[in-house]
Amino acid sequence: MTVSKAFWKIALKNIGTIITYTVILIMFGTMNINSGSTTTTYEAEKPSVVVFNHDEKVGVTKSFIEYLEKNTEIEDGYEDNDRLKDALFYENVTLVVEIPENFHQDIALGKNPEIKTRSSAGYAAELAKVVVNRYLTIAQAYSKINLSEVDLTAKIDKALESSSEVEIQTVVDTSKYSKPTRYFSFANYTILACVITIICLIMSSFNRLEIRKRNLVSKIELKRMNLILLRNCCLYAVAAWAFYVLLGFVVLGFDTLWNMHGLLYAANALVFTTCATTIAYLISRVVFSSGAINGIMNVVALGSSFLCGAFVPAAYLPDSVLGFAHILPSYYYIDANNQIMEIQNYDFETIWPIVLNMIIVFGFSVAFVVIANIVSKKKQRVA
Repeated sequence: MTVSKAFWKIALKNIGTIITYTVILIMFGTMNINSGSTTTTYEAEKPSVVVFNHDEKVGVTKSFIEYLEKNTEIEDGYEDNDRLKDALFYENVTLVVEIPENFHQDIALGKNPEIKTRSSAGYAAELAKVVVNRYLTIAQAYSKINLSEVDLTAKIDKALESSSEVEIQTVVDTSKYSKPTRYFSFANYTILACVITIICLIMSSFNRLEIRKRNLVSKIELKRMNLILLRNCCLYAVAAWAFYVLLGFVVLGFDTLWNMHGLLYAANALVFTTCATTIAYLISRVVFSSGAINGIMNVVALGSSFLCGAFVPAAYLPDSVLGFAHILPSYYYIDANNQIMEIQNYDFETIWPIVLNMIIVFGFSVAFVVIANIVSKKKQRVA
């Protein structure tokens, strides 16, 4: 039996392993891509405010209250001080505004009357303060022009009519590309598991003592046999990569990946699959037991997937975990996927960070091959 036939015969015997990890990718990968949601709209939150007006509701005072009614949620029924304190503590009310007596007259005279406020903690309270300060700043600016109260109120109201619109300046549909990002990032586990397990099991079969003795007396040279094994390992890895990319078209849809983004996802996955092959090559030079291979595979595949953001987005991981993840190739593979999602223009500035991550992953591949060769040579010397 030729080396290539033996290689693929052993691979087919372990087809159940490939199917298992493919099912895992389909089940959990699909759940992963459907989790979370994105939005391209923005709506400002209105903070809850309690207003105590000790002035007449005329002129600037009336304008101020109407402005607060438009930009905040005015709460009533908090005349009891203890109840108000509880509302502030539990953040049911974010800000209390007390308008002093003669407020409208003092503003018209260019004075700076004090607005007393009490606030809860948190973002909503700060937003409420910004709303109040915006009116007071504009009112005090116009009060220095010596206008009548009617003209002053009109000027303030006109100035407050101008508002800012939030517009998302992007040509990328993030809801479209967040899903392939999650799919290919989750594939970090499946690629590592399938490539490492199958290649290591095949190589361990060839490294069995009786098989090595038989090969030593065969016509084929050891160097040539190793080259054939390496070639078939690469063919298997490329086949696994192509299969999972095609599976991505099925799961995500043809239109989602048939573009420049899809090409970058596929290229990044190919570079990472190459790295996974070299990891398998290194492990196969060190470990021959099938039980030990499965143990090491689980540590490598599961460990890197958890630490680098394949299962849990990197944004939710502690900085200490991400700091450690920098020593793993999976970190750069997943980071590249996240950067692909954010691409708006295909130019050097946006593509280069992705290419740099691929170069780093390829650098890991070279390092693993060098280490494997060093280990192999040392074992030969010992033998």
